[in-house]
Amino acid sequence: MLGRVLFLCWMCAAALGCSPEYSEGPFARVGQEVWRTVNRSHRGADGVLVQAALHTFAYEISRAYARAEREGLGQEQLEFRIKQLLYSYVDGTYPAEDGTDINSLYLQYLIYVNPSFDARNPLQKRAFNIWRAEYIRRVVDAIYDSKFPILRDEYDDRWGLTLYSRLVFTVYLSSGESQLKPYIAGIGARTFLVNQRGARFQPSGTFGSYPYESDRPEGEVLDGKTYYRVFFPNRKRDDKTPIVRRDDDYLELQIENLGDVSLRTLRWDLPLAYPEMPARRLPTEAEVAERKAAERAERKARAEAAQKK
Repeated sequence: MLGRVLFLCWMCAAALGCSPEYSEGPFARVGQEVWRTVNRSHRGADGVLVQAALHTFAYEISRAYARAEREGLGQEQLEFRIKQLLYSYVDGTYPAEDGTDINSLYLQYLIYVNPSFDARNPLQKRAFNIWRAEYIRRVVDAIYDSKFPILRDEYDDRWGLTLYSRLVFTVYLSSGESQLKPYIAGIGARTFLVNQRGARFQPSGTFGSYPYESDRPEGEVLDGKTYYRVFFPNRKRDDKTPIVRRDDDYLELQIENLGDVSLRTLRWDLPLAYPEMPARRLPTEAEVAERKAAERAERKARAEAAQKK
């Protein structure tokens, strides 16, 4: 519940361009630019507001940098957080029906490395953890590959517009300027991805139309603010052809029968253009500690000077 409340506070402030997640530092400004790049909104004549953020690689990374800057973290702590984000995807639970369960490193290890892997065996579990950690290390190395800008479409075919083989959207709803309390139960099943060829696709998840049970909106009607997430595997039933191709000019998210609007359409023109990062890396932990020590010494000196007056 607390996480949902904090998320709604962040989304509300972000919509006004003053997200509490971001300070006023250079990484914060980049984070806000990227957020505007991936965010689209629709306010119907009924006053109901819909905003949706497309979770691209650049969005995830810029958000991690902005948070680290606000909290005064060093590069090592930032990379730890990035690794935790990656672990959440490689260790995630995926629906077998759409084939995205192959994204789980556990399943990949069983298929490609050790078909007799027994997680209850300490030695085998240790070997798996080493293999898994090496995978994450290589991913982070690819993020910082100097041949590419750090805010880019992808480091491989699993990121960019597709976040680990899926197009991921967080959809925020607000009835703050409406007299309606629109029905939102099952709204995930009424949310569709539409490519530029007009093909429509339903979301897939482990809890009906939602990735997880916690991703569905609260309540059966919208009375204030809420949000939900939807994931779309970026391939057709042949497991090869992508829904959104590299050379596509746009993609759309459509929501049916929300409030008095029969069809709401949010559109992202492609390719998305990202700003440049002010630096590839944050200060080291030693540099952060030295800076904080200098700041404490300066505050102490000012306090002592004020006492002598």
